[in-house]
Amino acid sequence: MVGDVTDKGVPAALVMATTHSILRAEAPRLVAPSEVLTRANELLVDEMPAHMFVTCLYAVLNPATGRLRYANAGHNVPYVRTDGGVTELRATGMPLGLLPGMEYEEKVATLAPGDTVLLHSDGLAEAHNGRREMFGFPRVAALTGEASDGEVLIDRLLKELAEFVGPELEQEDDITLVTLGRRAGAGAGGAAERELAAFTVASEPGNERQAIDQVAEAVAGLRLATPRLERLKTAVGEATMNAIEHGNGNRPELPVEVSVVTDDADLVVRITDQGGERPLPEVEAPNLEAKLAGEQTPRGWGLFLIQNMVDELRTAVDQHHHTIELVMHLKEAPDARS
Repeated sequence: MVGDVTDKGVPAALVMATTHSILRAEAPRLVAPSEVLTRANELLVDEMPAHMFVTCLYAVLNPATGRLRYANAGHNVPYVRTDGGVTELRATGMPLGLLPGMEYEEKVATLAPGDTVLLHSDGLAEAHNGRREMFGFPRVAALTGEASDGEVLIDRLLKELAEFVGPELEQEDDITLVTLGRRAGAGAGGAAERELAAFTVASEPGNERQAIDQVAEAVAGLRLATPRLERLKTAVGEATMNAIEHGNGNRPELPVEVSVVTDDADLVVRITDQGGERPLPEVEAPNLEAKLAGEQTPRGWGLFLIQNMVDELRTAVDQHHHTIELVMHLKEAPDARS
């Protein structure tokens, strides 16, 4: 999250402290950026001093997939340096604390390997030189496109700003610069990873069918052998059901995120829920006799089934997410199961 309060001094500091506390309290409970900003706005409207408001860009990043969900309450648009140039992460919404009943548009972007995101306050672009010329947003965007990574970008922006303003002028406003970068990488075959699809499904029973159909459509061009495709679809369905039920607790407002990528050696389907913290169970072969005798729960076949449907099963857990990666090799000879 990056934000800015109108005005300066003690009143602005108090407003920012209040906003910070509200966001920290609501973020873990609501998760979705649009809902967090909506709730924060409702709580701030009655507390906001006259003629003051807060701009805020709020985003949730899944580090495993590069998927970025974001909403914007009137803050400066983030810039993203990609292989194809500089793009903007635009989403509409009024600043916090101005009017009740506001809704905030939520967007999704996927950071590809090598991409760099710049989050910034207006103290950079709106700085003036001695001739009252403004540093300007176009200059910030252009410099973002020239930097090789986030650290280089911040150093370059501050250097260019110092040369533009000159040593005699005092800083007009606070300057906040935050960068996110997804490391460039290559797969086993040496080719860069490319995304075939990225989407979300609501956490409602039965929505695993949506995930199965969209994954099947995304991989159609890879021409997987029919038995291998059917195994992948089974694994996707089971993993998505687990994410809906166990990860997200069948709460429709919590999405299951699905991405499909390939590096031409492997096909990887990543399925992420919002469970986090709780570790995923170890994959164990079910004891059929124990289950039939009632000594073990009849459940618990999920990860074992998934592992036996794909060539590799990978799992990751962070504070807020579980991610399961389903890997199908594209360049190895099919095994006996195909």
